[in-house]
Amino acid sequence: MPVHNFMIEDLLGALKSVALFPLFLLVPGYVAAWLLDLFDFRRRTMAFRLSLAIPLSISICPILTYLGFRFASAAAVWAGYAAAVVVFVLLALMDRRRWRLSLARQSYAIAGILAVWLAVCLFSLVDLQIGDRLYYPTSALDYSVRTAFVSSIGTTGVPPQNPFFQPGHPVTLRYHYFWLMMCSLAKQAGGSAISPRQALIGGTFWAGVGLMSLLAIYLRIFMARTGEAFRRHTFTGILLLAITGLDIVPSLFLLFLYARGTMSFVLPSVEWWNEHVDWFVYSSLWAPHALTATIACFTAFLLLWNAPTWRRYTLPAALALATSAGTSVYVAFVFAIFLAVWTLVTLSKKWYRETAVLCAAGVLSLLLALPYLHDLSGPGAGGPLFEFTVRQFSLAALVPTGRALSQTWRRILVNGTLLPLNYLLEFGLFFLIAHYKWRQHRAAGRPLSRQDLAFTVMLATSALVCTFLRSTAGCNDLGWRGFLVAEFVLLLWAADLFANRSRLDFLTAHQKQLLVVFFGLGFAGTVYDLAIERLYPVLADRGVVPPLDWMSPDRNFGKRTYAERSAYQWLHTVTVATAAVQSNPKVVFQDTVGMIYGDRHSIAADTSCNTGFGGDPAQCPPVLSRVLAAFPEDARSAPASFQDICRSLPIDTLVAKDTDPVWGNLTSWVWTERPAYSNAYMRLFRCPSPDRTLTGAR
Repeated sequence: MPVHNFMIEDLLGALKSVALFPLFLLVPGYVAAWLLDLFDFRRRTMAFRLSLAIPLSISICPILTYLGFRFASAAAVWAGYAAAVVVFVLLALMDRRRWRLSLARQSYAIAGILAVWLAVCLFSLVDLQIGDRLYYPTSALDYSVRTAFVSSIGTTGVPPQNPFFQPGHPVTLRYHYFWLMMCSLAKQAGGSAISPRQALIGGTFWAGVGLMSLLAIYLRIFMARTGEAFRRHTFTGILLLAITGLDIVPSLFLLFLYARGTMSFVLPSVEWWNEHVDWFVYSSLWAPHALTATIACFTAFLLLWNAPTWRRYTLPAALALATSAGTSVYVAFVFAIFLAVWTLVTLSKKWYRETAVLCAAGVLSLLLALPYLHDLSGPGAGGPLFEFTVRQFSLAALVPTGRALSQTWRRILVNGTLLPLNYLLEFGLFFLIAHYKWRQHRAAGRPLSRQDLAFTVMLATSALVCTFLRSTAGCNDLGWRGFLVAEFVLLLWAADLFANRSRLDFLTAHQKQLLVVFFGLGFAGTVYDLAIERLYPVLADRGVVPPLDWMSPDRNFGKRTYAERSAYQWLHTVTVATAAVQSNPKVVFQDTVGMIYGDRHSIAADTSCNTGFGGDPAQCPPVLSRVLAAFPEDARSAPASFQDICRSLPIDTLVAKDTDPVWGNLTSWVWTERPAYSNAYMRLFRCPSPDRTLTGAR
């Protein structure tokens, strides 16, 4: 059988997705900014217009798209985007001279930066194929879940259904899915030429472009940099996006311990050695929705900053805040606390017009987000969303305290005491930037400027929330994503310091050298992280590093993944988009392959039915027991036929994998029944249906 090249397929699909996203993430923002004349848009250069249009589109389109789907129709949403394209074309024709001048002055540096970022996205996110071995990147751990959500949005509409649980009726997805909804638009626009995962990859590229654009807009408007200083600050800031903390130091130490035989595992990312502080490259590739929520929050604040002078800015600011709530609830939570504190600051400073604007935007954004928040209601696991803590520090385990000290007091005394070391390692260069910025302010002997006061309150709010609160729904996403607010502030400060050497005159030569060392370690950490996330599966197959249990139990990961993707690709050709495809719900962490390639919903995706994403947990056990009857842990008790599960549940296709215990029982249904498709690692069985005859085995 000839080998199909899935890597080329992913590359082409991702590039098509990249080309389609401007319809949703550039054109609408351009039109809105022109109609409202935001920041004197009509008199600005084309470079400024495009830089503003991207973050503005990211900020206002998701909530408008959601409300259009929710209260009008899909046709109305598509008509709205079509109208935006028509207006954009008309505006471009009106300004064709300005467009020609802009193209004539196009910076090769900007084109080079975008080309490098596109190469990073493609290298990091598409499948790597070597002959008949296929390797998805480590980041597929998160992408697989969101791929399934993008597929569900395109299939079930808005509000979407949880694709991992079907207890006999649809259950609404309980997740911040606004960014995934935008990716679904690109997928629907591309039709069969773009898969949900390829749409996500295209969206990741544009999320990064949106962050670069926001950086430029903040430097130009908020920090008032112009001319050559503006260009120098912008390129410096974009370069600093590639810097992470000092994670490379503990990660290489752990790698050394593995080489010496002291440790039995290798971390597949430099961020995983400790409670994450996710910097921009990692956040872009693992959680672009959190990055776009950050863009929406800062775009909203920039609009609110100017709203007391131009009241028409209040509505787009409220739209942006509502978008952030549906894009990443954790980033929005941190920023909402900041806005509440900043409102109190404006009151204390007697900036009453600013106070009124902040209150008006807050109320309006809550009204806009209320339908989405209502969709999230329903039975769940229960318990608080957040709990008080002191941020975890992996090296704190090395500190002896005795048995008399409770876990709570150990967290307070040990983790609290080690917070400076924790943040020195996690923030690296930017830790020094914050320290030097404070020293610079002290040396100046002047009160904080209004801009620096706002940034300081942002930084303090983000740090305090992410240090002393944690989210309880699985991982500490609040602590991982909420720091993006502080990170953007530090990025702007760092760009300001590095771009103007005179601002570093108060530092000694040793301190300047330390900045260079931290810069090098931060850049090395990013490069190493990109390499290990991409190549870990390949190295595991070659025996260089141990296999990750959620990827593959042996050294056949590449061949198994190729076979599984081939099987699911065949399944797409014979099933409708709403078909239920069920595999063994007893999985190690999750069925990553099924989520990333399946594009079909499950009856019960794991032993919890993934009810954290929607549905009543009490309805899971009855459904799960019927599914598990076909996949018993003791293979000897496996039934000889799968017909009972077909009769009891609305399943279209049953999936057996070589890693399932039932696979090893030659008297089970896996071997006694005739598969519709089979290869060395998977066998697919179609449940009989009155309007379908069983296809021949392959």
